Amino acid sequence: MLSSGLSVHQRLLVSKYTALIGLIYGKLTELISTYAQSKENTYIQKKQIPLSKGKSDIKISYVSAVALHLSKSHNSQPFELASSIASHLSANWGEDLLVQVFSSGLIEIEVSDFVLAVWLQGFIDNWRGERINHISVSEKAVISEFDPESLFSIQYAHARCCSLLRLAQQEKLIDSNQISSESIPWLNSGGQLRLNHRAEGRLISNLVQVVDELEPIIARPLKWQRAVLSLVKAFESFWSACRICGDVKTSTPELVMARVGLVMITQSVLKFVIEEKLGVSACLEL
Repeated sequence: MLSSGLSVHQRLLVSKYTALIGLIYGKLTELISTYAQSKENTYIQKKQIPLSKGKSDIKISYVSAVALHLSKSHNSQPFELASSIASHLSANWGEDLLVQVFSSGLIEIEVSDFVLAVWLQGFIDNWRGERINHISVSEKAVISEFDPESLFSIQYAHARCCSLLRLAQQEKLIDSNQISSESIPWLNSGGQLRLNHRAEGRLISNLVQVVDELEPIIARPLKWQRAVLSLVKAFESFWSACRICGDVKTSTPELVMARVGLVMITQSVLKFVIEEKLGVSACLEL
């Protein structure tokens, strides 16, 4: 549950963004502009701020080389500039987004479990599809770009999600008509994400990656097709390793609910890709 969710929404406007990269990029741009102005430097244009998702499956983080790009114009060493920028970011974000500086001058921004839980819950609150309907679909994929096996794997993963959700309803784990902001206990009593199995972490990381690629906040080569296929593989590993029925349903009901929530989000994202990007109907069963 997200008892203090209002505060993070007010500070970071998580609900304003579908893609986490949009949240990070917006705040990074705003704070670096303020920092540059305080140093009497020319306003930094958004396109000059590089940002990419970190490669770790264990944590959700983003890496920026903005200090390396700006070090010459600021007449500073990259590490010194990165440290100064990081201190401004930490002062504004507190524990919501964790900032680390590397000796090379790279800045890593890690999303806290709480912010990630708020982001995940946003999909549950709009599970019927409204959550990602505003993503641009002006350029749909050419179906021929996907081989038949890949297309089938995407459809099969969506159908499998639907099957698991039907099972969850039969087992009375969820009632799709009564899903609310208090339905999914993403965090434990210590404020940590319950979903700490490696397969769960990989699935969350791939969901973040796909949505980041679908919503082009930053001008960059988009690779959403590859990201979707990686999501399919991550989901296959998840549903093979992480049960929602049997003994786990009674021994750890909160974990089961969080897993069901993750299936709901995966289904929503895959449905969007199939119908809006590929332009075909999403199969409920195969």
